[in-house]
Amino acid sequence: MMGNEKKNAIKERLPVRRLNRILAMLLLEVKSLTDEGRDLPIRWSLMHMYSSSQLAKLLAIHRGIDPELAGIAAALHDIGVVMTKKHRGHAEAASPYVYDFLGRYNRELGTKLTKVTEEEMEAIVKAVVQHSEKELNSNDPFVELLRDVDSIDAYLHGVEIEGSRLERCKKVMKELGIEMK
Repeated sequence: MMGNEKKNAIKERLPVRRLNRILAMLLLEVKSLTDEGRDLPIRWSLMHMYSSSQLAKLLAIHRGIDPELAGIAAALHDIGVVMTKKHRGHAEAASPYVYDFLGRYNRELGTKLTKVTEEEMEAIVKAVVQHSEKELNSNDPFVELLRDVDSIDAYLHGVEIEGSRLERCKKVMKELGIEMK
């Protein structure tokens, strides 16, 4: 790469440094956890949260939503499963865990990263708490994005889906111009 091209490439970098730190923190938090007493293996939760984060950024860019914030919400969307070990009611139970996690991020971020603001935290928590309500439609595009991402990520991992999850997958695939097989 020549000098000017390198300068331009740096300007084109997606600003996701906070998300990357949050993903690193998430990995450190879950790597010592075991599958004992869990509805789902911890490796599934981690894999799903990471891949959902990538999909969220992509879909957010497509929809004109902040990709970093979408990625953070997706990375934390199943923290209720991780912390309670149960899938049932995990979204509704997630709120204190999301606040705690983001609070720790804000305290430990160092000097090179910006904090997650109160407004951003509220948007993340709202989307996380409501992400399992796939049959509902929200006027909040951020909530809808997380519901769609959770559905499409499960499908892409080969999880059998039906009902409103399947409808969301079809809608997203059509939105992206992809024929669903």
